[in-house]
Amino acid sequence: MKLTWEPIRLRLRAPLFTAHGELRERDGFLVRLDEGRGEATALPWFGTEDAAACARALADAAAALAKLRAPEGLEEVALPPWLDATPAARHAIELALLDGLSLRASVPLRRLLHPRAGNQVPVSALLASREPAALAREARTAGAEGFGTVKLKVAHAPLEDDLARAAVVRDAAGPDVRLRVDANGGWTEASALNALRRLARLSVELCEQPSADIASLRRLRGATPVAIAADESVPRSNGELLDAVDAVVLKPMVLGGLLPALEWARLARARGLRAIVTTSLDGTLGRLGAAQLAAALLADGPMPDAGLATARLLENDVCEDPAPPAHGRIELPETPGLGAP
Repeated sequence: MKLTWEPIRLRLRAPLFTAHGELRERDGFLVRLDEGRGEATALPWFGTEDAAACARALADAAAALAKLRAPEGLEEVALPPWLDATPAARHAIELALLDGLSLRASVPLRRLLHPRAGNQVPVSALLASREPAALAREARTAGAEGFGTVKLKVAHAPLEDDLARAAVVRDAAGPDVRLRVDANGGWTEASALNALRRLARLSVELCEQPSADIASLRRLRGATPVAIAADESVPRSNGELLDAVDAVVLKPMVLGGLLPALEWARLARARGLRAIVTTSLDGTLGRLGAAQLAAALLADGPMPDAGLATARLLENDVCEDPAPPAHGRIELPETPGLGAP
């Protein structure tokens, strides 16, 4: 197999403020492995390697894969264990392998993962505005466009500001739209408990990663009506968080690919937890891969709206998006493979 790659830089239209700081751009690589394509957009503060380490891993993988033949079935998709240390590179290579395999089989990628996978994936809207009036407009627009869930970043400003912004969103979106908040591990346990007690008045669906460590997530679970989801903790866990939270957030780019994310989803569902597929502000190929995964998971039952409607936050992209959100959902193409043009 022949592996090649080229650098990309995705720029955001406006900075996205998180507990980790401002996110303004994404650096990474477009990968081609024979006819298959993949994407590696690293996010070091979330748990992936940096761009330089990603490039080195791709170079090493190119040498290793050159000696191998393309897989003929899903059970043959395997990568060197050392790629686990560079999840963005592993994600790109695995995605290219899956894309190529499904192209050769003339089926959409999602049907490699589940033969009954459908085409539609309900998605949430990530709200990025900081100023209350702009945030209200963004929330109203999301509701009018048919999004059933909106998500708000918190824990990067004083708590009173977070509570005020969440109240603005709840009022603007209306009572029928689910409100999800994401703290990115930015609160202490005591601050998180205080925040969640007060956010519960706004009928918050769940809070992603209210605090940083698993022990505190376990204590926060059930302490308020707000459900607790693990996000940043997932790639650092060997499964011990499955009795500490109500849901797991699965970012294939951070977990090293669709197949590791699929395994996490199955483990979570076996324990009665919800699984939420999202991206880490990836480009078109990363979003399509995550959407194919979400469609496969939906074949086994309902799941919370996926966090895949993020293309509007990007100023540029790696290619045209064949499945932009409409009416609060993504309609995946029936074309074989990943579905990218």
